[in-house]
Amino acid sequence: MDNEKMGIKRLDHVCWAVERIDDALPLLTDLMGMTVEGRFENKEVGFCGVGLRVPGGTGHFELLEPSGESSYLHRFLRDRGPGLHHVTFEVEDIDRAAAAIREFGIEPMGGVQRSHGWADTYIHPKDSGGVLFQFYVEEEPHKHPHADDQIAHSHEYDSTE
Repeated sequence: MDNEKMGIKRLDHVCWAVERIDDALPLLTDLMGMTVEGRFENKEVGFCGVGLRVPGGTGHFELLEPSGESSYLHRFLRDRGPGLHHVTFEVEDIDRAAAAIREFGIEPMGGVQRSHGWADTYIHPKDSGGVLFQFYVEEEPHKHPHADDQIAHSHEYDSTE
């Protein structure tokens, strides 16, 4: 499948799921030279995160930790332990990306999901050989991630660091 079918604009980020962000952060910042861009939280889904800029590139790295026992990340860590959680690409059109995935013979996990100005779809790890791939598009200009009617996405940062 070529990029024209999928419509990938860029690699947005790679995500590492951890028990505690602050325990993993020094490896990325002190040793690898990544810089913190900001922190975010999604109470609705149950996670906290930090976005980091990778030296010498345009891609980002992300750390996520669960914000409660009911979080999907809590279950992920319990079942698999810390490690690669997902790889995210920004696409031109989410419906086009989902159609290309279907044309390739894979049903996008959960179909296309739209909420809070964002749309995304996924390729499940069982269909990709072990990696959760996320594809997203911002459908509406977003407000500050902590506005009352907004939910912070991993693509938005509260740059208080």
